[in-house]
Amino acid sequence: MNLLLRYKYHLLAITILLAAMLAGAKTKVTFVTEEATDLPRIETKGQLGQALELLTPQQAAELHTMEIKGDVREFILNTVRASLPEEYRGRAFEVARSLIIEANHHEMDPLFLMAVAAHESKFKPKARGLHGEIGLLQILPSTAAEIAPHAGVSKELLNLEDPCVNIRIGATYFAQLRKRFNSHGTRYVSAYNMGTGNVRKLLAQKIEPKIYSNKVMSHYTSYYTSIEVAARTSLVATSRSIASVE
Repeated sequence: MNLLLRYKYHLLAITILLAAMLAGAKTKVTFVTEEATDLPRIETKGQLGQALELLTPQQAAELHTMEIKGDVREFILNTVRASLPEEYRGRAFEVARSLIIEANHHEMDPLFLMAVAAHESKFKPKARGLHGEIGLLQILPSTAAEIAPHAGVSKELLNLEDPCVNIRIGATYFAQLRKRFNSHGTRYVSAYNMGTGNVRKLLAQKIEPKIYSNKVMSHYTSYYTSIEVAARTSLVATSRSIASVE
């Protein structure tokens, strides 16, 4: 008994240390690793559907030979991480997650939203346009104020320099334009840049707007080319590995 009393403070310290270690173990179990596999799955139906709206017949034919139904989350996360300014790279997982969530919600292709960001701002969340456009997808504050209620973004949270808010507003706006132009790719993409009225004026003159959409599409198709090349490289490496074992 005297021995226990003598070392009671030591025993108490050990008890506290064990409790802290157990708490740490629980924390580690719930810790988010922020790997590509932790991102939401991409809804391939929407991804393929929009891809076919945007591509030319020849590109669409080539698309069917590509494994775009595969898991491209790693490509998205790596591209976002490499494209964001250094001060925002810690949010790469969050931005990639927003791209996928918003694309899934609107039955769009996250790579399309990435292509718009690449063209509009080069993935710079604080980018400013000549006419007052702000952020990743270069959205006018007036347009954002109009779209925000439809996107479920309150006035207090409407910060266009926040890349995730910007993506949510931009994706909702694209969804509206897509509906207005009956999913005609070049038209709704061009309307994002020049406005619905100007696109309709061109169409009334039997002119298809293509300049802006072609610029966005160059980024879009380059992403799929990169995915295809990476897939082929991986396949060759795997084949060589199997051959060396045999």
